[in-house]
Amino acid sequence: MMTTTIAEDPGDLASPRAEPGSSTRIVTELADLAELASPEVSACVLRRRIDADVEGFVRERLLPRPLSEALLVDPAAPDLAALAAGAPPSSGRDAFLHDVRGLISLFADLTGCPRVGVRLARLTTPMCPRLHADMVTVRLVTTYVGPGTEWVEHASVRRDRLGHRANGVPDERSGVLRAGARLRRMAPFDVGLLKGEAWPGNRDRGAVHRSPPGTAPRVVLTLDALA
Repeated sequence: MMTTTIAEDPGDLASPRAEPGSSTRIVTELADLAELASPEVSACVLRRRIDADVEGFVRERLLPRPLSEALLVDPAAPDLAALAAGAPPSSGRDAFLHDVRGLISLFADLTGCPRVGVRLARLTTPMCPRLHADMVTVRLVTTYVGPGTEWVEHASVRRDRLGHRANGVPDERSGVLRAGARLRRMAPFDVGLLKGEAWPGNRDRGAVHRSPPGTAPRVVLTLDALA
């Protein structure tokens, strides 16, 4: 079995000025998300502080119940009421919806897309347990509660063993991870922008990622750029 490490401590993550050849940028300023446009970059992760009002609302109102909402919205005027359906008005509810609106606006500004696909889900099992790259242009992912998405550097994987190509063998034994590979995990509230295989000129360079293992409950938001 290949030994890997998982980094989620902010001090153990790369700086925006990553080492040469890195496919990841970790940033703390919104403006630095423009790094995603660089051809060598596959994943850009914005670190941000947890908002206590948002976290409290998600833990108290969303985490205890089944949740799976998918919306198609106009980023200029997104109707997000369904994401908090049944929750009474509160400062936490308002803060949560404000945060999602802000992420939609940010995503639309970065991508120029006229529509955004929004998915909010409560998960207790890994939705995508194997390392893979998505067949999309770019996807935004943030975890409000629970362990975040895991990803790995482009140079640290063998793409011929991603996803179904591993024939059901776990990532740690399939050989998909090269020697010394370091799996990295987003912290709650981190915002990950993951280029997919459909990003122009990005074939065979889509961000390689997976759901974290285990059954700890998670509340996860994903955004997709749609035409």
